[in-house]
Amino acid sequence: MKIVTKEAEIQASIDGALKNADTTRSVIIGSGAINSVVSCLTQYFSGKPALIIADQNTFEAAGKQVLQQLKSEGYPTEEPFILDSKGLDAEMSYVEKIQEQLTGKNFVPIAVGSGTINDLTKLAAGRCGLGYMSVGTAGSMDGYTAFGSSISYKGAKQTFNCPAPLAVIADIDVIACAPPEMNASGYADLVAKIPSGADWIVADALGIEPINPVAWDLTQTHLREMVNNPAG
Repeated sequence: MKIVTKEAEIQASIDGALKNADTTRSVIIGSGAINSVVSCLTQYFSGKPALIIADQNTFEAAGKQVLQQLKSEGYPTEEPFILDSKGLDAEMSYVEKIQEQLTGKNFVPIAVGSGTINDLTKLAAGRCGLGYMSVGTAGSMDGYTAFGSSISYKGAKQTFNCPAPLAVIADIDVIACAPPEMNASGYADLVAKIPSGADWIVADALGIEPINPVAWDLTQTHLREMVNNPAG
């Protein structure tokens, strides 16, 4: 009898979602996942030079590991672009700073961080026509693979259309070390899938937006067990 672990079942759901994704080709989640950076770069970015984009905190959390891996394996890499973490926000001026680093270059931006760094890099890379990789450092939100960035512009938070990352790496050893309040906010995003699922059921019943089975299974199938341990 074949025994299927819960981790394997969840990975199978992710793999199924990737088959239907327009942009994202790989999502690697697990202990030691950060060691997959070079193999992902080689497979999905044709060995183009990498540029780590992080702030001071996320560089300490995971950026140094990524840089060390790149150098130890002889992968071409630029000097990391480190943003000052003090006062850092998902604001258009920071997108423009990253864009300056990417314009006219054939780099692979590696966003090492969570929501803010990911959204800033995503929009800057999209504006430069570059695919990018996301290396998550906290489970603080659910938008790593979202198609679009939530950025403050002209005094208002706006969603700008831009491609999702080609590859996402989430090392749970790194994420477990994130500030507890950050992972707690991600848990809140997870809980929000309960009323959003109810909204979708109503919208489907009214003929407004039919339920997509792939998206529904990915977000709802394991939801109860995922929210069942708030302390954990």
